[in-house]
Amino acid sequence: MITPILLQKQKRGEGSVKALTLLDATGVAPMGVLLERVASYFKVRYAILLIPICGFAIYDSVFQSFSSLLGVLKDTYPDVPITVIQMIIAIPPMMSIPGTLLSGFLAAYIHKKRIAEFALIVIFIGGMIPVVFPTPTIYAMFLCSGLIGVGQGLLHPMANAVICQRWADNDEERSRVLGFKQSFNYIGEVLVTMAIGILALAHWGNAFLVYLGVIPVFILTVIYQPKGTLDKKLIDRSHRAEGLKELFAPKTVYLFILFFFAMMFMYGYYTNIALLVQDRQLGNTADIAAISSTISVVSLVLGMGYGAVSKLLGRYTLMTGFGLLSCGMFIVAASVNLPMIFIGAVFLGFGIGIQQISTIYYISKAVSARLVTLAISLVLCFIAAGASLAPVVITGLEYLLFGGQSAVSGLVIAGCGYTGLMLIEGLQAKYAKRSYGNDHADHKELEEDLKALDELD
Repeated sequence: MITPILLQKQKRGEGSVKALTLLDATGVAPMGVLLERVASYFKVRYAILLIPICGFAIYDSVFQSFSSLLGVLKDTYPDVPITVIQMIIAIPPMMSIPGTLLSGFLAAYIHKKRIAEFALIVIFIGGMIPVVFPTPTIYAMFLCSGLIGVGQGLLHPMANAVICQRWADNDEERSRVLGFKQSFNYIGEVLVTMAIGILALAHWGNAFLVYLGVIPVFILTVIYQPKGTLDKKLIDRSHRAEGLKELFAPKTVYLFILFFFAMMFMYGYYTNIALLVQDRQLGNTADIAAISSTISVVSLVLGMGYGAVSKLLGRYTLMTGFGLLSCGMFIVAASVNLPMIFIGAVFLGFGIGIQQISTIYYISKAVSARLVTLAISLVLCFIAAGASLAPVVITGLEYLLFGGQSAVSGLVIAGCGYTGLMLIEGLQAKYAKRSYGNDHADHKELEEDLKALDELD
């Protein structure tokens, strides 16, 4: 028997809405109420925009899933140093830097829809190179990686900028939508990673057939993606250099540097996991793909609930993510069998999910809505630089600290790096009591932007 014993006020959407919440005698809400709460969590405005955005999410960073091929590529190119082979995975983040910067600046002159369409075409051309040429040279693989990187650089800011601008008037809803978008990214990673592992069993070049999926994403973009509004210019006659000053304020610079090192240490995993499994003879490419899929599945779950996690942990959300990543790196480094690696993958999945979503969420709250595309582009450039430099920096630290290079030492260095970031972010969150509530936001400008978006939709 249900006994009504409590009335609660529940905040939802833009304001505070009175809602009757019935609890039974044990203080547990009935199943119908719980289901209603779950449904309301996933209910967002402008849901149709998520159709092309989710397509972007699948292909804007999926190339890291090809890290499972590093062991096979090592055998395919026996005369090429392992550090050079690792650069095949590291080139896309490096080449995405000019694409990302260009995307941020072009958003003030070209509508986001056109930029996204061009980016998808570039990604498709790059992905087809190993398919058209079954035995490509190492230079052809660099070209493949480079084109995909430029395309990813152009595409990645678009999805996040659309979300941050469209839901700029509601922080809680924006955090949920960013989590949903990232979850679709992980769904794509799971599917693509599994496909890569299976297709590569016949020939590693077949793995790149996954880029045929860019075609339907392009079609969905043409049909559903609105043109969007043009962004604010950094320097103009009316506001002069106000945008430039805001973009390089101390709190945004701190985030740029923080996420630069965070991605560098994350790539300590991506560039070493395949080598660790191969060196210890723990499995094949399909097993490595399963490990990567586990990380993606866990991150997917975290993404779906990121809004609730962020609300629970508050300003310590990112610190918690770094701590989970540190634990995951150390567990994987100490693994002597596949089950132990999968345990580490669970920690990594939660940590990666928090880090990747927090990157966009934190930076979007540090600047005004009309600068969010360029701010996202800049932080993605720092992230790409960190990923590109990861093999060189981590290898240098390995020789400096351990006297040689190995998969284990690379993972240990990544774990130590995340431990340091956890301490730095924890101290920053505790003593600075950083508030990411759009201090610079011009509310009149925001209302005009949202009105313009409604007209375009």
